[in-house]
Amino acid sequence: MNRYLRVLVSLALGVVAFVVTTVAVTAGFEPQIEFSLLIGLPMGVTAGLTAFFAGSVLLWYRDRTAAGAVSGRAVRLRAAALAAVADFLAVAAAGVGLYVVASDSIGIGLLVAGLPVTVVLAAVVGYLVAGRDRDSRRGFGT
Repeated sequence: MNRYLRVLVSLALGVVAFVVTTVAVTAGFEPQIEFSLLIGLPMGVTAGLTAFFAGSVLLWYRDRTAAGAVSGRAVRLRAAALAAVADFLAVAAAGVGLYVVASDSIGIGLLVAGLPVTVVLAAVVGYLVAGRDRDSRRGFGT
């Protein structure tokens, strides 16, 4: 796939994730919170950036695999992208769960402040962990 086409597809994926997440979170919290857009926008931005990152890395990885040249860097970036997506889903579910079950402020704090931080940390940790001891995990890159 052409580099520019890959960027456009990833950008479209990021914009769709941003819009869908922002609208869903804002509408979901609207009955309980008057300014629910202040929760929806940070979550939407985080979802959009995560989707853009994961989309561009996974499309690039697919192209490298099709060409037959999968480097260690490609495997680490794929692991970082998947870790970021998994972290976004887990922390978003935890934040909503804490909001519903425990305390409003803890859940909202996790969604607004904790989610962007943990997504970046998950991507970095995924990249670093995937680069360690690659010889003992043959087949991870396939």
